[in-house]
Amino acid sequence: MKIFKLSFVIILLGWMTSCSVKPTVTPMPEGYEQTLILVSFDGCRHDYPDSAYTPALDEMAENGIKASGLKTVFPSKTFPNHLSIVTGLYPEHHGIISNKIYNAQTDEWYKLSNGAPKQSKWYHGEPIWVTAEKNGIKAATFFWPGSEAEIAGHRPSYWKPYNGRVPYKDRVAQALKWLDLPKAERPRFISLYFDEPDHSGHKYGPQSPESLRALERVDSQLAMLWTGIKERKLEGAVNVIVVSDHGMTQLSRDSMIFLDDYINMNDVQVIDWSPVSAIRPLPGYEDAVYTALKNAHPHMQIYRKGEVPEKYHYNANEFIQPIVAIADLHWTIGQRSYFNSHPNVATGGTHGFDPDYTDMNGIFYAQGPAFKKGYHAPLIQNIHLYDLMCRVLDIDPAQNDGDAGKTLELMRK
Repeated sequence: MKIFKLSFVIILLGWMTSCSVKPTVTPMPEGYEQTLILVSFDGCRHDYPDSAYTPALDEMAENGIKASGLKTVFPSKTFPNHLSIVTGLYPEHHGIISNKIYNAQTDEWYKLSNGAPKQSKWYHGEPIWVTAEKNGIKAATFFWPGSEAEIAGHRPSYWKPYNGRVPYKDRVAQALKWLDLPKAERPRFISLYFDEPDHSGHKYGPQSPESLRALERVDSQLAMLWTGIKERKLEGAVNVIVVSDHGMTQLSRDSMIFLDDYINMNDVQVIDWSPVSAIRPLPGYEDAVYTALKNAHPHMQIYRKGEVPEKYHYNANEFIQPIVAIADLHWTIGQRSYFNSHPNVATGGTHGFDPDYTDMNGIFYAQGPAFKKGYHAPLIQNIHLYDLMCRVLDIDPAQNDGDAGKTLELMRK
């Protein structure tokens, strides 16, 4: 009986001790405040890391947070989603409704190739780097869609014009140099952008060996970033969030929808093609074109502007065209003559589809003093990340479409 009582006391004392021990938190380095680095792996589908060698992402999952996926906004394309991540707004509100936009009133185009992304007039809302600067926090962007433009009268203190030829290692090295600046000059928000595995996914298809190797290359850059943070003993100050703007799905030349099978292409101007086709009928042809396309193909949905389903949040913007065509997953909207003369059309991967398709889900990882450790989070919608980043930086967010309560569970108490 004495042995039993002694054992019970030992167990009880051990339990009380374990209850009183708090998780260890790396102390904040002297002269530092909470800092955030936002990293984008363009086109990294939510399940790519499960098939690739990604030790840096794996370490973040072990020591921080990994979500089952990051849900995109519609359309699930690069510029709309990068802007939604940093503004908390749907594309119809932040203005970048696609990678290609047409203003019929001024006959102006927003294209990735014509310099328009540098023009402030296309952007609404307030990116996180603007919110930071307005609150007296220096921000730095080494590439992020939209970061080349002055928005709401502000720019980041440090920013780079986009140049895809800049080696990845140089981008990481610059981010670390920014961390080395004196306190008065040091940014507390930094963004980094990598165009892979998106490029490889388009060319070779999702889950291809080439796409997975591309992910491994950018993961090695993430490892370099973390090595630099640890060498500087900044684990107690620097938070890192890794996201992707969208996923990727496989296309097939057997899954084509040809608009010229149903309408005279001389009667329309196609602003954007697939998988969300923005169609501008010539004056007097809108009803005829709409009638001809409505229910024309079982894998293409046709809507007039203002009648797009509410879940897409794709009606309240002046540059949405009169007719919106949306293809089902894996299907491509095109023109038969172009298809016949381009044998590589619809042979790789793409994105832009309904965000409800899991193939469109991206990744979300987070690690640092602001975040829980070893927490597996459910699917997160990307419009909630702006509020989350403002909370990390301890600043009040601008008005947005996100819900601050949706990401509270990610934060360390």
